[in-house]
Amino acid sequence: MKKRFIQFTRAQEGIAYLEFALCMPFLIALLMGSIEMTRYILIVQKVEKVAITISDVTSQGSTISTSDLNSIIYAASQVMLPYTFGANGYVIISSVTQTGTYSTSNPPKVSWQYTSSGANGSWIQPSQIGTVGNTATLPNGMTLFDKDNIIVSEVFYHFTPIIPTNGVIGTTSIYKIGIYKPRLGALSTLSALPYFWLPFTGAVL
Repeated sequence: MKKRFIQFTRAQEGIAYLEFALCMPFLIALLMGSIEMTRYILIVQKVEKVAITISDVTSQGSTISTSDLNSIIYAASQVMLPYTFGANGYVIISSVTQTGTYSTSNPPKVSWQYTSSGANGSWIQPSQIGTVGNTATLPNGMTLFDKDNIIVSEVFYHFTPIIPTNGVIGTTSIYKIGIYKPRLGALSTLSALPYFWLPFTGAVL
C-alpha cells in the first residue's frame, strides 16, 4: 500500500485535465464578463449618439410639430442598430427658454415637452429637465441669456445583459442627454399636427 501511495503521488497522468477543470470556471466567467462589458460599452455609445442626433436634427427646423418629432425618433432609433430601441428605450425632448435676465427668481422654463412611445416597465423615469411651464434643471450649472432657447433630448435605455449571472454587470438604466440651440430661431412652441403612420415603412405623412 505504501508503494502504491508513493506511485500515486508521483503520477503525472491527467494533470493537464485537472488544471483545465480548475481553471474552467474562471475562464468562463472572464469570457462572459468580456462579452457583456463590450456590449454595454457599445450600447452606451449608441445611446449617446442617439441623444446628440435627436437634439441636433430637431434644432435644424424653423418650426416643429409632433409629426416631425415622430419621424425624428424613428430615424434616430436606426442609430441604435443592431440593438433594438422599441420597448428598451424612450426619448424625452424638451424646449427650454429663458425670458428676461437669468436670476434665481427668474430661471429658464420648459416651453414644451414630447415623450416617445413604445417603452414599458417600472424602469421608466420622468424627465430630469423638468415639466412644462416649470423651472428647467439644466446640467452642469448651464445658464441661459435673455431670449435663449435650447432643445434638450434625454434618452433612457434599459440595459439587460444576455447572461444575467455574468458576475460583471447586471440590469441597469442608461441615461444620456444632448443639447443644441435652434439654428433658425426659437422653437418655443410645438404644434400638434395630424399625421398618418405607415407601419410597413415607418414613414410619417
